[in-house]
Amino acid sequence: MHRLAALILATAALTACGQSDRSQDPLQVAETLEAAKPAHSPAQNTDLKGEITPGGSFTEGDTTLKFKVNGRDVELDRLRSAVFEMTTDDKGAPMRGAGLRAGDGATNAATDRFGRLLVVDTRGGEFIAFSIDPLIMRQRFPLPGAPYGIAYDAKRDLAWITLTERNEVVGLDVAAGEPAEKYRFATVRQPNTVSVDQETGRVTITSGDNGGTQVIAP
Repeated sequence: MHRLAALILATAALTACGQSDRSQDPLQVAETLEAAKPAHSPAQNTDLKGEITPGGSFTEGDTTLKFKVNGRDVELDRLRSAVFEMTTDDKGAPMRGAGLRAGDGATNAATDRFGRLLVVDTRGGEFIAFSIDPLIMRQRFPLPGAPYGIAYDAKRDLAWITLTERNEVVGLDVAAGEPAEKYRFATVRQPNTVSVDQETGRVTITSGDNGGTQVIAP
Protein backbone atom coordinates (compact mmCIF):
# COMPACT_ATOMS: atom_id res chain seq x y z
CA MET A 1 0.00 0.00 0.00
CA HIS A 2 2.81 2.37 0.89
CA ARG A 3 4.51 1.73 -2.46
CA LEU A 4 1.23 2.27 -4.32
CA ALA A 5 0.60 5.54 -2.50
CA ALA A 6 4.12 6.74 -3.31
CA LEU A 7 3.62 5.89 -6.99
CA ILE A 8 0.33 7.82 -7.10
CA LEU A 9 1.96 10.87 -5.46
CA ALA A 10 4.89 10.77 -7.88
CA THR A 11 2.54 10.56 -10.89
CA ALA A 12 0.50 13.49 -9.59
CA ALA A 13 3.64 15.56 -9.11
CA LEU A 14 4.82 14.90 -12.68
CA THR A 15 1.38 15.79 -14.04
CA ALA A 16 1.36 19.04 -12.09
CA CYS A 17 4.84 19.91 -13.42
CA GLY A 18 3.66 19.38 -16.98
CA GLN A 19 0.62 21.58 -16.44
CA SER A 20 2.80 24.26 -14.86
CA ASP A 21 5.20 24.22 -17.81
CA ARG A 22 2.34 24.76 -20.25
CA SER A 23 0.87 27.57 -18.17
CA GLN A 24 4.21 29.41 -18.26
CA ASP A 25 3.75 29.99 -22.01
CA PRO A 26 1.00 32.64 -22.19
CA LEU A 27 1.06 32.57 -25.99
CA GLN A 28 0.36 28.86 -26.24
CA VAL A 29 -2.84 28.59 -28.31
CA ALA A 30 -3.62 24.97 -27.39
CA GLU A 31 -1.96 21.94 -25.83
CA THR A 32 -1.39 20.52 -29.32
CA LEU A 33 -0.10 23.14 -31.73
CA GLU A 34 -0.93 23.09 -35.44
CA ALA A 35 -0.39 25.87 -37.95
CA ALA A 36 -3.49 27.22 -39.70
CA LYS A 37 -3.90 26.34 -43.36
CA PRO A 38 -5.67 28.01 -46.31
CA ALA A 39 -9.30 27.04 -46.73
CA HIS A 40 -10.21 24.49 -49.37
CA SER A 41 -11.54 26.82 -52.05
CA PRO A 42 -14.75 26.12 -54.00
CA ALA A 43 -14.83 25.96 -57.78
CA GLN A 44 -14.64 29.39 -59.42
CA ASN A 45 -17.42 29.98 -61.96
CA THR A 46 -17.23 33.78 -62.07
CA ASP A 47 -15.72 35.76 -64.95
CA LEU A 48 -12.29 36.91 -63.85
CA LYS A 49 -10.54 40.23 -64.38
CA GLY A 50 -7.04 40.33 -65.84
CA GLU A 51 -4.77 37.87 -67.63
CA ILE A 52 -5.11 34.18 -66.76
CA THR A 53 -2.46 31.57 -67.51
CA PRO A 54 -2.59 27.83 -66.67
CA GLY A 55 -0.78 26.24 -63.75
CA GLY A 56 -0.24 27.07 -60.14
CA SER A 57 1.17 25.09 -57.23
CA PHE A 58 1.78 25.66 -53.54
CA THR A 59 4.38 24.67 -50.95
CA GLU A 60 3.64 25.15 -47.27
CA GLY A 61 6.15 27.48 -45.60
CA ASP A 62 8.04 27.04 -42.34
CA THR A 63 6.21 27.25 -39.04
CA THR A 64 8.31 30.33 -38.18
CA LEU A 65 8.62 33.27 -40.59
CA LYS A 66 11.39 35.85 -40.13
CA PHE A 67 11.22 39.56 -40.99
CA LYS A 68 13.23 42.77 -40.66
CA VAL A 69 11.16 45.70 -39.38
CA ASN A 70 12.94 49.02 -38.88
CA GLY A 71 16.21 47.13 -38.71
CA ARG A 72 14.95 44.79 -35.99
CA ASP A 73 14.49 41.04 -36.30
CA VAL A 74 10.91 39.88 -35.86
CA GLU A 75 9.39 36.41 -36.02
CA LEU A 76 5.86 35.24 -36.78
CA ASP A 77 5.26 31.94 -35.00
CA ARG A 78 2.50 30.19 -36.93
CA LEU A 79 2.09 27.47 -34.29
CA ARG A 80 1.49 29.92 -31.45
CA SER A 81 -0.16 32.50 -33.73
CA ALA A 82 2.10 35.13 -32.23
CA VAL A 83 4.58 37.87 -33.17
CA PHE A 84 7.91 38.08 -31.32
CA GLU A 85 10.63 40.72 -31.21
CA MET A 86 14.05 39.10 -31.28
CA THR A 87 16.79 40.00 -28.84
CA THR A 88 20.00 38.40 -27.52
CA ASP A 89 20.95 36.70 -24.27
CA ASP A 90 23.95 37.60 -22.11
CA LYS A 91 26.19 35.61 -24.46
CA GLY A 92 24.93 37.34 -27.59
CA ALA A 93 22.88 34.40 -28.82
CA PRO A 94 19.54 35.26 -30.44
CA MET A 95 16.43 34.70 -28.33
CA ARG A 96 12.80 35.74 -28.34
CA GLY A 97 11.86 38.87 -26.47
CA ALA A 98 8.44 40.48 -26.19
CA GLY A 99 5.59 38.63 -27.89
CA LEU A 100 1.93 39.25 -28.67
CA ARG A 101 -0.82 36.93 -29.85
CA ALA A 102 -1.84 37.51 -33.46
CA GLY A 103 -5.41 36.22 -33.52
CA ASP A 104 -6.36 32.55 -33.59
CA GLY A 105 -4.25 31.27 -36.49
CA ALA A 106 -1.86 33.75 -38.09
CA THR A 107 -0.19 32.38 -41.21
CA ASN A 108 1.54 35.07 -43.30
CA ALA A 109 2.81 38.61 -43.00
CA ALA A 110 4.48 41.49 -44.82
CA THR A 111 6.32 44.62 -43.71
CA ASP A 112 5.18 48.13 -44.65
CA ARG A 113 6.90 51.49 -45.01
CA PHE A 114 5.54 52.66 -41.64
CA GLY A 115 7.64 50.15 -39.73
CA ARG A 116 4.83 47.70 -39.10
CA LEU A 117 4.31 44.00 -39.57
CA LEU A 118 1.04 43.29 -41.41
CA VAL A 119 -0.37 39.89 -40.43
CA VAL A 120 -3.27 37.78 -41.68
CA ASP A 121 -5.17 35.65 -39.18
CA THR A 122 -6.54 32.78 -41.27
CA ARG A 123 -8.53 31.06 -38.54
CA GLY A 124 -9.94 34.26 -37.07
CA GLY A 125 -10.64 36.01 -40.38
CA GLU A 126 -8.76 39.20 -39.55
CA PHE A 127 -6.03 41.58 -40.69
CA ILE A 128 -3.75 42.76 -37.86
CA ALA A 129 -0.95 45.35 -37.92
CA PHE A 130 1.82 45.51 -35.31
CA SER A 131 4.36 48.25 -34.70
CA ILE A 132 7.76 47.16 -33.45
CA ASP A 133 10.00 48.46 -30.64
CA PRO A 134 7.85 48.51 -28.65
CA LEU A 135 5.65 45.67 -29.89
CA ILE A 136 2.09 47.04 -30.05
CA MET A 137 -1.01 46.00 -31.98
CA ARG A 138 -1.97 49.06 -34.04
CA GLN A 139 -4.79 47.86 -36.28
CA ARG A 140 -7.30 45.02 -36.28
CA PHE A 141 -9.76 44.67 -39.15
CA PRO A 142 -12.32 41.90 -39.83
CA LEU A 143 -11.68 40.05 -43.08
CA PRO A 144 -13.99 37.02 -43.37
CA GLY A 145 -13.15 34.31 -45.89
CA ALA A 146 -9.98 32.64 -44.54
CA PRO A 147 -7.38 35.29 -45.50
CA TYR A 148 -4.04 33.69 -46.34
CA GLY A 149 -1.71 35.26 -48.90
CA ILE A 150 -0.52 38.86 -48.36
CA ALA A 151 1.63 41.35 -50.28
CA TYR A 152 2.28 45.04 -49.65
CA ASP A 153 2.41 47.79 -52.27
CA ALA A 154 4.65 50.45 -50.70
CA LYS A 155 3.99 53.01 -53.43
CA ARG A 156 0.21 52.96 -52.95
CA ASP A 157 0.04 51.75 -49.33
CA LEU A 158 -2.14 48.80 -50.27
CA ALA A 159 -2.10 45.44 -48.53
CA TRP A 160 -3.30 42.78 -50.97
CA ILE A 161 -4.82 39.78 -49.20
CA THR A 162 -6.28 36.61 -50.68
CA LEU A 163 -9.47 35.07 -49.26
CA THR A 164 -9.13 31.36 -49.88
CA GLU A 165 -12.64 30.51 -48.73
CA ARG A 166 -14.15 32.88 -51.30
CA ASN A 167 -11.70 32.90 -54.22
CA GLU A 168 -11.18 36.65 -53.84
CA VAL A 169 -8.41 39.15 -53.33
CA VAL A 170 -8.90 42.36 -51.35
CA GLY A 171 -6.85 45.55 -51.50
CA LEU A 172 -6.78 47.35 -48.15
CA ASP A 173 -5.59 50.94 -47.86
CA VAL A 174 -3.44 50.85 -44.71
CA ALA A 175 -2.09 54.41 -44.73
CA ALA A 176 -4.64 55.84 -42.29
CA GLY A 177 -5.41 54.93 -38.69
CA GLU A 178 -7.87 52.26 -39.75
CA PRO A 179 -7.69 49.99 -42.82
CA ALA A 180 -10.20 50.67 -45.59
CA GLU A 181 -11.17 48.30 -48.37
CA LYS A 182 -10.33 49.85 -51.74
CA TYR A 183 -10.47 46.88 -54.12
CA ARG A 184 -12.06 43.43 -54.26
CA PHE A 185 -11.73 41.03 -57.20
CA ALA A 186 -12.72 37.44 -57.92
CA THR A 187 -9.65 35.25 -58.37
CA VAL A 188 -8.52 31.92 -59.70
CA ARG A 189 -9.44 28.94 -57.54
CA GLN A 190 -7.41 28.35 -54.38
CA PRO A 191 -5.64 31.76 -54.29
CA ASN A 192 -2.94 30.86 -51.79
CA THR A 193 -0.27 33.35 -52.86
CA VAL A 194 -0.19 36.96 -54.03
CA SER A 195 2.54 39.38 -55.09
CA VAL A 196 2.57 42.96 -56.33
CA ASP A 197 4.78 44.88 -58.74
CA GLN A 198 6.02 47.90 -56.80
CA GLU A 199 6.29 50.07 -59.92
CA THR A 200 3.14 49.27 -61.86
CA GLY A 201 0.90 48.09 -59.02
CA ARG A 202 -0.04 44.97 -60.99
CA VAL A 203 -1.15 42.16 -58.69
CA THR A 204 -0.36 38.49 -59.36
CA ILE A 205 -2.45 35.78 -57.70
CA THR A 206 -1.37 32.16 -57.98
CA SER A 207 -3.55 29.14 -57.38
CA GLY A 208 -2.27 26.51 -54.99
CA ASP A 209 -4.07 23.73 -56.83
CA ASN A 210 -3.35 24.12 -60.56
CA GLY A 211 -6.12 26.70 -60.93
CA GLY A 212 -3.95 29.14 -62.86
CA THR A 213 -2.12 32.42 -62.36
CA GLN A 214 -3.99 35.72 -62.62
CA VAL A 215 -2.52 39.18 -63.20
CA ILE A 216 -4.72 42.18 -62.37
CA ALA A 217 -4.07 45.85 -63.08
CA PRO A 218 -6.38 47.59 -60.55
